Amino acid sequence: MALDLLYRHGAPIDRNHGDVSDLSSSLRAAEIHPKDKRKDNFRNPDGVSLKLQNLQSAIDPTRGLSSSKRDREAVAEFPISRKHELAEIAAAILRELSNDPQPLEVPEDEVFVEGHVITASHRRRDARLRRRLLDKRTDEGLICEICNFSPPSLTRTLRESFFEAHHKIPLSAAVGQTSTRVADMVLLCAGCHRFVHKLISWRKQWVSVEIARTLMASADE
Repeated sequence: MALDLLYRHGAPIDRNHGDVSDLSSSLRAAEIHPKDKRKDNFRNPDGVSLKLQNLQSAIDPTRGLSSSKRDREAVAEFPISRKHELAEIAAAILRELSNDPQPLEVPEDEVFVEGHVITASHRRRDARLRRRLLDKRTDEGLICEICNFSPPSLTRTLRESFFEAHHKIPLSAAVGQTSTRVADMVLLCAGCHRFVHKLISWRKQWVSVEIARTLMASADE
């Protein structure tokens, strides 16, 4: 979000600027980091303003000011050529934080390039739509759409427990959506669902179910 702010203004802005104050307020209101473990100056306007300077130094190392490894990684991941995509992601993060200031915890190795907050939002929507997706499947339709796993002959409830819902639409395309159709979801076994999430996190780009299916099949050959 700080990098988006920097791109919007074209240069670092100081602590008294309204946009710095707004971002500081949003970050301090969020509960991503436990409030009882924060310092009083956590994400305050001075800190946000300094972060803008750090990010500018990551863009232009000749300035002679410091930047962290994470600053440089953020700039490498979202160069100025991707500022519009970054702006959409930053806006979505702010919306999610205003709706749910305490996002779900997501393992580091399963976080998508859009970050923790959007990844957590993605998972919440997956969980909400799972029931609707399962209700549309017959017993014969309870099949993983990557590995073709079909559960053994158990009760319907136990058979359903093997499966999770997964978005077919890339997060970058879904950012800002207020609803998701069941048609935009696929049914995956829990193992393949985690496999896809790890693959997306590792590649730092969306991986379709079709690609994941091809990778799985080629590994068996």
